[in-house]
Amino acid sequence: MNKLQNILIALPLSVAFTSSAIAGLISEDFNSGSPAGVSFYGPSSVVNQEAQLTPSSNSLLGGMSFTDQDNGQLIEAWDANFDFRIDQNNGGGADGISLTFSRLGDVGPASEEGLFSGLAIGFDTWKNGEVSGNHISLRYDGVSLVEQHISTTILENGAVHNTSISMIDGLVSVSLDGASIFTHDVANWAAYSGQFNFGARTGGARSRQVVDNFIGSTVAVPEPSMVAVFGLALFGLARRKIVKK
Repeated sequence: MNKLQNILIALPLSVAFTSSAIAGLISEDFNSGSPAGVSFYGPSSVVNQEAQLTPSSNSLLGGMSFTDQDNGQLIEAWDANFDFRIDQNNGGGADGISLTFSRLGDVGPASEEGLFSGLAIGFDTWKNGEVSGNHISLRYDGVSLVEQHISTTILENGAVHNTSISMIDGLVSVSLDGASIFTHDVANWAAYSGQFNFGARTGGARSRQVVDNFIGSTVAVPEPSMVAVFGLALFGLARRKIVKK
C-alpha cells in the first residue's frame, strides 16, 4: 500500500478528531464565602452567602469580576443566568446593577449601565434621561442600543428575580423571570476575548443590591480544523505523484 493510500484511509479519522471550540463554565452560589477567581471592587463583598454589590448607603460604586475561562480565546457565544435582589430602598431606591461581558482585562467597579467595554446589560432603577426608572438596557462599547421599559415587574421590589442572557455572534437575548424582554442583533459586532463583570451604583437615593447563583458559560471561536492540515498534505502528495509521472 503506498503513502497516498495510507493518508486516504487515515483522513476519516482526522475528521473525527478535528479541534473544537474551547468552552468555559462558571457556577457560583457564594455559599462558601469569597470564591477563588473572583475580584471584588469598592464596597462589594460576599454577605450572607450572596454577592452584595452595594449596601444601602449613598454614593457607592461596586463591582465583581470573574477570571477569563478561555485562555484568551476569542468568544463567539456566551450565556449568563443569575438571581438578583434590590431592596432596603431609600429616597426612591437607586441606581441598579449591570452585567458586562467586557473585553479581556477591562474590569472593575461599574454603574447600572455597565462598563464601557464589550457588551453590557443594565437593570436600571433610576431615570437619568433614559426611557424610565425601571428598564433593562443594552450597550456595546458604551454605546446605548436598547432601553426597554419593564411594565410588569418592579426591579427594586425586594423580590428575588432571575434573568437569563444569551449572546450568539452578536445576537443578544434577555429574559426576566422567564419572560422575554428583548432580542437585539448588534451591528458591527466581532468576537473578542473577554470576561464577566458585575457592577452596581447608588447616589443620593440608595438600595442594597445583590446577585446570587451565577452560571456563566462561554464558547470560543474554533481553532482551524485539522482537516485543513490533512487536506493540504494530501494535495501536496498528490501533486508530487503527478509530477513524478
